[in-house]
Amino acid sequence: MKNYIFILISIATFSCSQNKDNIIEFEKVLGAKETKALDLLVSDFEKNLKKIYPKLSTEKGYTQYLKDLISKPPTHPEKFNFQSDKTNLEFHKSGLWDDIYSKASESGLTVNTTGKYIQALFSIKKPDSLIKVYREKRKAVGMMQNELFVNGILNSNPNFNNYFHKRIVVLEFSF
Repeated sequence: MKNYIFILISIATFSCSQNKDNIIEFEKVLGAKETKALDLLVSDFEKNLKKIYPKLSTEKGYTQYLKDLISKPPTHPEKFNFQSDKTNLEFHKSGLWDDIYSKASESGLTVNTTGKYIQALFSIKKPDSLIKVYREKRKAVGMMQNELFVNGILNSNPNFNNYFHKRIVVLEFSF
């Protein structure tokens, strides 16, 4: 029994250590200003979740937000605007917006598939299946329709306690 407990503790410790190393490397590749802006986006997003889904946990709020986003017709589209003016300014001023998106003349936004954000995603060692699929699709396809993105994320069993899963979702809807 003691050996079993020791093994479980060792696995948990190794897993947490590996995830912390991945976060450190991700933030290093992304950059300090960009990481700060991304953290502000996540904070605004989660405050909005608490406001629109007060009875749900943050994790269930993420899931409900995604489902509501693709519902036909979307209910209360204003609830999908989550960025404060301060955060939006920081998002642009930090260079993160420019790193992720570039303007295309008539077709709207396009995704920068070679920027620091993509590089930071690829710096994650031993990513889970959600991260693997997302970064490959993002690099190959760029912008995804909301429905394709949402269905892909929800079918990948997201864990919205996961540092990376949160950031992937938040950045996908930060324009």
